[in-house]
Amino acid sequence: MKKHFILFVALFLTISLSAQEKRFSWNVGVISEGQWNMSNGKDRWANLINADFGVRLWKGSLFDVSLLSTYGAGSPVADDRQGFSNIDAENRGLRLFHAGLSQNFFDGALTAFIGLKAADEDYFNTDLAGLFTGSSYGCVPTCTENHNIAVYPEAALAVHLEFNKGGWTLRETLYNGAPSDRVDEEFRFRPGRDGLFNIGSVMYSWGDEDFAPASYTLGYAVTTKEAHGRSEFSMWGSVEQPLLRIGDSRLSLLAQGSKHFNDEAPCKGFWAGGLVVENFIKEGVRIGAAVNRIYCLDGSETDIEVTFNCPIAWGFSIQPAIHFIRTDGQSTTVGQLRLCYEIGN
Repeated sequence: MKKHFILFVALFLTISLSAQEKRFSWNVGVISEGQWNMSNGKDRWANLINADFGVRLWKGSLFDVSLLSTYGAGSPVADDRQGFSNIDAENRGLRLFHAGLSQNFFDGALTAFIGLKAADEDYFNTDLAGLFTGSSYGCVPTCTENHNIAVYPEAALAVHLEFNKGGWTLRETLYNGAPSDRVDEEFRFRPGRDGLFNIGSVMYSWGDEDFAPASYTLGYAVTTKEAHGRSEFSMWGSVEQPLLRIGDSRLSLLAQGSKHFNDEAPCKGFWAGGLVVENFIKEGVRIGAAVNRIYCLDGSETDIEVTFNCPIAWGFSIQPAIHFIRTDGQSTTVGQLRLCYEIGN
């Protein structure tokens, strides 16, 4: 009887812990980056800590929260237009970056979300583009320069809908038109004063479990009201397409482009193209090279980036990168060295 009781207790604890593991989720990531301008000798140290926590309150639901902490020592090393480092941000001990409730319907085909949100996590953080450290790969400049779009490190109150079926994904999000990184401002909904920002996309994707999925995306962004009284409209597209597989490695193409339909706006257009090799030398190692160009009302910039990411052990990875930047006729070469750590369930 005693043995049976012990076995019953052990089985009950196992089932309970398994249920808790499915109900609760968490993830912590740390990025520490050294930056060095090889043209003028300037250097800087940038750091990002992000923590994500989620709990499933009932069937099909998820309440999740994301926190950010950023710290940098030293002045900016380059006067580039796009931002060669996508973790650079004003020093802030704690930011609330995401907080809201989502609910799945029709066996997960439809997801609705309401709460605090940023657009880059839904629309721009694709698998191959995510390898590169340049900010424009995290959100096209026609959106960041011409719209009050909520992207890292800012967020805004939003209603988000997402539909998935047969490889197709449709996304639509309506934001309050004034994003912020301060809690007393983030949860405001004031369309009369802040305006509204709407973004949406359609994506088709398929893939091999061993590699990043192939994807084709077409999206748009609309600001319905600005301080100057006019609306803004942009469109963008992206392609992530496998080209060639050699043994355990695969070569893929990355292509992006965007256009803003207002000649008076700060940024008129953007394009990018690159190649990425997955499982380079060993599993998990990715190497890539890409070039992008931004067209602004008062000038232009070209950035060529070469980088690779190599997992080490126990959640650690290392990523060096080098940027060859040409801004309004001036050349700059910048190097980066990232040490990343991630842990979670």
